[in-house]
Amino acid sequence: MSSIAVEYYDRKFGDDKSAAFIHLVREIGEIAFAMEKNNVEHAKMEITESAALLYFLATKYGLDLDANMKTIYTKKLGMLKTKA
Repeated sequence: MSSIAVEYYDRKFGDDKSAAFIHLVREIGEIAFAMEKNNVEHAKMEITESAALLYFLATKYGLDLDANMKTIYTKKLGMLKTKA
Protein backbone atom coordinates (compact mmCIF):
# COMPACT_ATOMS: atom_id res chain seq x y z
CA MET A 1 0.00 0.00 0.00
CA SER A 2 0.99 3.55 -0.42
CA SER A 3 3.01 5.29 2.25
CA ILE A 4 1.60 8.60 1.00
CA ALA A 5 -1.83 7.63 2.35
CA VAL A 6 -0.28 6.79 5.72
CA GLU A 7 1.49 10.16 5.76
CA TYR A 8 -1.76 11.96 4.88
CA TYR A 9 -3.76 10.28 7.64
CA ASP A 10 -0.90 10.63 10.09
CA ARG A 11 -0.99 14.38 9.54
CA LYS A 12 -4.79 14.40 9.76
CA PHE A 13 -5.27 12.10 12.77
CA GLY A 14 -1.85 11.71 14.40
CA ASP A 15 -2.21 9.03 17.08
CA ASP A 16 -6.00 9.42 17.36
CA LYS A 17 -6.99 5.92 16.23
CA SER A 18 -10.59 6.46 17.35
CA ALA A 19 -11.02 9.47 15.07
CA ALA A 20 -9.51 7.51 12.17
CA PHE A 21 -11.86 4.60 12.82
CA ILE A 22 -14.91 6.88 12.99
CA HIS A 23 -13.82 8.36 9.66
CA LEU A 24 -13.46 4.83 8.25
CA VAL A 25 -17.02 3.96 9.27
CA ARG A 26 -18.25 7.09 7.49
CA GLU A 27 -16.36 6.05 4.37
CA ILE A 28 -17.92 2.58 4.53
CA GLY A 29 -21.31 4.29 4.60
CA GLU A 30 -20.30 6.25 1.51
CA ILE A 31 -19.51 2.98 -0.26
CA ALA A 32 -23.00 1.75 0.53
CA PHE A 33 -24.51 5.02 -0.72
CA ALA A 34 -22.50 4.82 -3.96
CA MET A 35 -23.59 1.22 -4.50
CA GLU A 36 -27.20 2.13 -3.80
CA LYS A 37 -27.01 4.89 -6.44
CA ASN A 38 -25.01 2.63 -8.80
CA ASN A 39 -22.29 5.28 -8.92
CA VAL A 40 -19.22 3.23 -9.80
CA GLU A 41 -16.72 6.10 -9.73
CA HIS A 42 -17.89 7.26 -6.31
CA ALA A 43 -17.70 3.67 -5.03
CA LYS A 44 -14.13 3.33 -6.32
CA MET A 45 -13.07 6.53 -4.58
CA GLU A 46 -14.66 5.53 -1.26
CA ILE A 47 -13.21 2.00 -1.42
CA THR A 48 -9.78 3.57 -1.99
CA GLU A 49 -10.20 5.88 0.99
CA SER A 50 -11.43 3.02 3.19
CA ALA A 51 -8.49 0.82 2.24
CA ALA A 52 -6.09 3.68 2.94
CA LEU A 53 -7.65 4.24 6.38
CA LEU A 54 -7.37 0.53 7.22
CA TYR A 55 -3.74 0.57 6.14
CA PHE A 56 -3.13 3.65 8.31
CA LEU A 57 -4.74 1.96 11.32
CA ALA A 58 -2.65 -1.15 10.71
CA THR A 59 0.53 0.91 10.86
CA LYS A 60 -0.62 2.48 14.13
CA TYR A 61 -0.82 -1.04 15.61
CA GLY A 62 2.54 -2.07 14.13
CA LEU A 63 0.85 -4.53 11.78
CA ASP A 64 2.30 -5.44 8.40
CA LEU A 65 -1.08 -5.73 6.75
CA ASP A 66 0.14 -7.20 3.47
CA ALA A 67 2.18 -9.93 5.17
CA ASN A 68 -0.57 -10.68 7.67
CA MET A 69 -3.19 -10.98 4.93
CA LYS A 70 -0.94 -13.34 2.99
CA THR A 71 -0.45 -15.56 6.05
CA ILE A 72 -4.10 -15.62 7.08
CA TYR A 73 -5.56 -16.14 3.62
CA THR A 74 -3.02 -18.75 2.61
CA LYS A 75 -4.28 -20.79 5.58
CA LYS A 76 -7.95 -20.05 4.80
CA LEU A 77 -7.52 -21.05 1.15
CA GLY A 78 -5.83 -24.25 2.26
CA MET A 79 -8.79 -25.02 4.50
CA LEU A 80 -11.26 -24.43 1.65
CA LYS A 81 -9.28 -26.69 -0.66
CA THR A 82 -9.36 -29.55 1.85
CA LYS A 83 -13.16 -29.22 2.16
CA ALA A 84 -13.69 -29.49 -1.59
